[in-house]
Amino acid sequence: AKINGSIKLDSISYSYNRGSKKIIDNLSLEIPAKKIVAIVGDSGSGKTTLIDLIIGILQIENGNIFIDEKNSKDLDQVSWRKMIGYVSQNEFIFNDTIANNISFWKGDWKEDKVLQDKIILALKKADLFDAVKIMPNGLDTVIGDRGGLLSGGQKQRLFIAREIFKLPELLIFDEATSALDHNSENIISETIKKMKGSLTIIIIAHNLNIIK
Repeated sequence: AKINGSIKLDSISYSYNRGSKKIIDNLSLEIPAKKIVAIVGDSGSGKTTLIDLIIGILQIENGNIFIDEKNSKDLDQVSWRKMIGYVSQNEFIFNDTIANNISFWKGDWKEDKVLQDKIILALKKADLFDAVKIMPNGLDTVIGDRGGLLSGGQKQRLFIAREIFKLPELLIFDEATSALDHNSENIISETIKKMKGSLTIIIIAHNLNIIK
C-alpha cells in the first residue's frame, strides 16, 4: 500500500483521561504525500501524542483521520503500521555487523543479492554507504557495544537506514537529532533533505535549527 494523496486530520481531539483537559483540541491538519512536515513545540506540548494518534497507538476521542480519503478506523492497523518508519534518539545498536543492525538478521547478504541490494540502497539513502564502504569489513563490520565504532551522526544515519530498509511510506523523526552536536545535526538535516519527494516525512522537534 502507498500514501498517494495525504494524511488528513479532521477536527480531532484527545485527552489522557476522558473529560479532563484536552491535550489536542479540535485540530485539523493535512500532511501531503511525499512532502516534509515539521511539528515544533516545547516538551509536553503534545507533539508525540499527535504522532501516536496518527500511528494508531492512541485512539482519538472526536473527529477522524483519513489516509488517502479512507478513514483510519477502517484500516487494518497492522498493515498501516508496517507502512511507517520511526526514528527517535533512543534507538538500540547491537554489537553485531552493519548489515544485521539494518536488516535485523533477515539473512546472509553475501548469499542473497536482493537482500544485499536492499541494505545498500538503505545505506545510500541514509548517506552512510560511502563511510561503510571504507570500513575494514564493509557490511560485515562489527560496530561494537553501543556502536562504539560509529560517530553520533553515523549512528543516527544507521537508524535512518534501518527504517528505510523497511520501505516505509511515512517516515517519522521524533526528536531524532536532539542529542546530537550542531555539526551532526546539520549532516542529518542534509540527509533528510535528500529524501524529499521519495516518501512522506514528519519531523518532530523542540528547536527550530533542524527545521530551518
